[in-house]
Amino acid sequence: MPFSVRFPTRHTDCYAATGFVHAGVLLALTELAYAAGELAAGISKPAHIVAVEVRTRAEYLRPLPWQDGAIVEVTTPAAQAEGFTQTFTLRSARTERTIARIEHDWVWLDTQSGRAVPLDEQTCTRLLSLNELSGEPA
Repeated sequence: MPFSVRFPTRHTDCYAATGFVHAGVLLALTELAYAAGELAAGISKPAHIVAVEVRTRAEYLRPLPWQDGAIVEVTTPAAQAEGFTQTFTLRSARTERTIARIEHDWVWLDTQSGRAVPLDEQTCTRLLSLNELSGEPA
């Protein structure tokens, strides 16, 4: 079972007066899920190294009412020195219906030098371990 994390959603996350969570918030939830997954997989890096999306693909299936909250499942289908790919399935925490599928290609960026940081084998292995981590962190 892939790694998953639950997030509350708020009325301020909505498109104006619709009651549905904005697509930009759904994208932000994938970034929060990545950060939670990094911790769960035991990955640590210096503060000046950040994960940056270099490509994103998204499929929005249905709106998410803000009251529902979201569950985000994270898998890593590929990880290599040059970067990694992660898929995120976003579900309603209330109904468990799939809301969106989002995929990011990531690199690690050294914010001091402005250059990409190659991933070592251990980091790649830990990213791939998200495919097997089950449960939701506290």
